[in-house]
Amino acid sequence: MTIAEAKQLRIVDYLASLGYHPQSVISKQYWYLSPLRDERTPSFKVNDRLNEWYDFGAATGGDLVELGKYLYRTNSVSEVLACIGRHENAAPIQRVRIPGTTPRPVEADMKDVLVVPLQHHALLSYLHSRGIDGDIGRMFCREVHYELRKRRYFALAFGNAAGGYEVRNPYYKGCIRCKDISVIRQSHGETQNRVCVFEGFMDFLSYLTLKQAGDDTVCIDAPCDYLVMNSVNNLKKALEHLQVYE
Repeated sequence: MTIAEAKQLRIVDYLASLGYHPQSVISKQYWYLSPLRDERTPSFKVNDRLNEWYDFGAATGGDLVELGKYLYRTNSVSEVLACIGRHENAAPIQRVRIPGTTPRPVEADMKDVLVVPLQHHALLSYLHSRGIDGDIGRMFCREVHYELRKRRYFALAFGNAAGGYEVRNPYYKGCIRCKDISVIRQSHGETQNRVCVFEGFMDFLSYLTLKQAGDDTVCIDAPCDYLVMNSVNNLKKALEHLQVYE
């Protein structure tokens, strides 16, 4: 099964085949008790017209492939597609045509954004669960609080070159303000000969944690700068920035 084929499967029918049924249906909006966590009040919505879901309690959403990552507890798209394919073969699901409407980004609805030093125990525990040292997290990350649809949330915030922040917590991954690469120099105002490149900032923090522990298998001992792409869509920007290195 391809990504395009998976996105054509009707989410409402897929959830029904897994035993999840809506608590209420208003127009084309299907409201469920979240299949991602325990709750008593439905906060998981499926827009049947767009064939997209959104979990208001977790502040995350997307298409069926994104939902599969949570349901099957994996970030591997190929694993998700395999699981969806096996399930769809066992219980054929209606395919839908999705209208050409671009959904409004979640970040556009964020209000009262406040960025403070990282100190919330839940975020530090999240870093610990990823094997990342808390002091390293405090050094390179901040903590963002925001309001989304009349509810308050908080997450890790990692600054980028455009003055924006990559935002992450166990339930949400996104960006506030502009999307861009992040560059961390070994010495302020001075460019090193070498640079280490990472796709995401969690990879960068994991690398620094390994380096602090004395790892010499993955980590290099020579002084170097660090570049975090924050998205594969920033590859062109990253390549342009890498021209200054040997």
